[in-house]
Amino acid sequence: MPLDHRAPDGPKINIAFNLYKSHSLTPAPDPVIYLHGGPGTGTVSRVARTVGFFEHLRGRRDIVAIDERGVDASAPEMDCYNTLGAQLGPLVDEQVTHGAVPTLEEDFIEGCLAELDAKGIDYSLINTEQNAMDVPAVMSALGYDSYNIYGISYGTKLTMEILRQDPPGIRSAIIDGNAPPWLPLYSMFWQSHSAPIRLSLGACERDPVCAEVYPDIVARTFALYETLAENPVEGPNGTIDVGAVWGVIDKRVDMMGNYNAVTPYIPLMVTQLEQGDTTIIDQILSGALPPQPASSSAEAARAAALAAGLTEAEMAHVEAMLSAASHMEVAEATVERAAQQLEGNLDDDARGTDLAEIFDNRLAAAIRAMPNPAERLAVGSDYLALRFDEPSAHRLIALIETHMDAETAAALTGLARQLAPAEVARVFELIREDNEATVQDAEGDLQLYLYACQEDFANDWNSSEKFSALMAEDGSWGPLMREAIVDMVAPFETACQLFEKHPRENWTSVGSSDRPVLSMNGELDTQTAGVWGELAVQNYSDAQMVLVPESGHGTIRFSQCAKDITEAFIEDPDGDLDTSCIEDLRLPVMLPDGTMHPLPY
Repeated sequence: MPLDHRAPDGPKINIAFNLYKSHSLTPAPDPVIYLHGGPGTGTVSRVARTVGFFEHLRGRRDIVAIDERGVDASAPEMDCYNTLGAQLGPLVDEQVTHGAVPTLEEDFIEGCLAELDAKGIDYSLINTEQNAMDVPAVMSALGYDSYNIYGISYGTKLTMEILRQDPPGIRSAIIDGNAPPWLPLYSMFWQSHSAPIRLSLGACERDPVCAEVYPDIVARTFALYETLAENPVEGPNGTIDVGAVWGVIDKRVDMMGNYNAVTPYIPLMVTQLEQGDTTIIDQILSGALPPQPASSSAEAARAAALAAGLTEAEMAHVEAMLSAASHMEVAEATVERAAQQLEGNLDDDARGTDLAEIFDNRLAAAIRAMPNPAERLAVGSDYLALRFDEPSAHRLIALIETHMDAETAAALTGLARQLAPAEVARVFELIREDNEATVQDAEGDLQLYLYACQEDFANDWNSSEKFSALMAEDGSWGPLMREAIVDMVAPFETACQLFEKHPRENWTSVGSSDRPVLSMNGELDTQTAGVWGELAVQNYSDAQMVLVPESGHGTIRFSQCAKDITEAFIEDPDGDLDTSCIEDLRLPVMLPDGTMHPLPY
């Protein structure tokens, strides 16, 4: 693609993609293009995750998945290997010492931006506007005249920019986990943690029975955070502080799609903690709540059917359904294993003989065996630098002879001289793979900053001052939590001081579109507040909105219901959409006597 679509004859940028063919012999002509989140986490190398998201749509349509510009496999020349190599020591030390991915320090960001400048890369063009121009160009290059868009997280922001530009060919769009650019999202992260409380416990306040037993439960839950921040509760199993409650309520879902069904117990947990009682939260923290399913769901269903006194004919239907469910589980497991195998073997065509693998393994073992940490870091830095070198046995030998002792160097050099050209190329490919985790750890945040700092932090659209003011104005969180939560924006403010800002006309004005759009949002989403979904489509003339209980960021990760709704919308974007399945996702509430009481959607 052109680096600048307004200068099509200028420098180019590579946009990497995967094409997942439909399972149908006669697929629909309009595929679905997946626009990933982040930015800073691509999708081309993550085959199993993408298949897990969209296998339900491949029955009728191809799926196209791209790494957006400046991210992962798209424009790898933007990797800052010289800077990373120079700072490998602190990064590795941070990972080893603290056991976590390091955050980027200012000197790394400065060094990386200087490295990009030295390469002549105009990274001001790594932005959502240009990204949006890439999408129709990719679909045209692949031969598709009409297509559907599925954006998740940042992908929703990108989708909204595409809808603003309104290129030809868009048949429909789904935005799932909405991040509308006309909201100062980095100043509103607090709402991603307050909205799940309001949305999931609001059902209790709408129900007469629950509201009588647990009056004002939403306000009391927010107040409990303040209470525990000052006065933790001592229980038989230890101290229950604000962090423990945050973990229970905020981490009902996570970014990996994991889910913990503790919502029914939260009102009773809050009530008990107000009284200094830790019974329910202790059971949650120990794993006793929620109850674990029976070892065999089929056996449990069969036993329940028998206990209900079903007739022989009715039991035959139960057995047929259980058999169908078993076949579906086997099919899903087969798809998952195949996707994981494909992900692991993306480079099959590039693989040489086993000699390349042997050399790479022995080189890695030799580096690990070096007793001096400084020497290991030095060879690691040079090893990283090979990423962009032309494959050459001489470069491998130079690395070995520079850093290895004579005996080790002689053995590795002899092996390197035996490598055929294809095997040398494979070794350099393995070096790229070996370094991928380190690069992603160190540079994933940088890719996010390229977008956020140049766009979202321009003209004070986002700031810690606005963050604090908006949170105080909303009034959900008390002063102690407001002081703690505001730290969420601090890393961005620090990093964004190092970037030139590139505000764009109309970037923060509310967009409009007459294309069919489906807005999907999870009530428990702690990345993009569920209430943002309605704000995302406020000016869209042909939009539908679905708020999914007990679902997090990217609703299709969490329920078959969400997958069914999105599939139905793609099939008929202008038809009547049946969303009744979401009513069954609302969980009951536990009353003080231990009984479960159903709640309205």
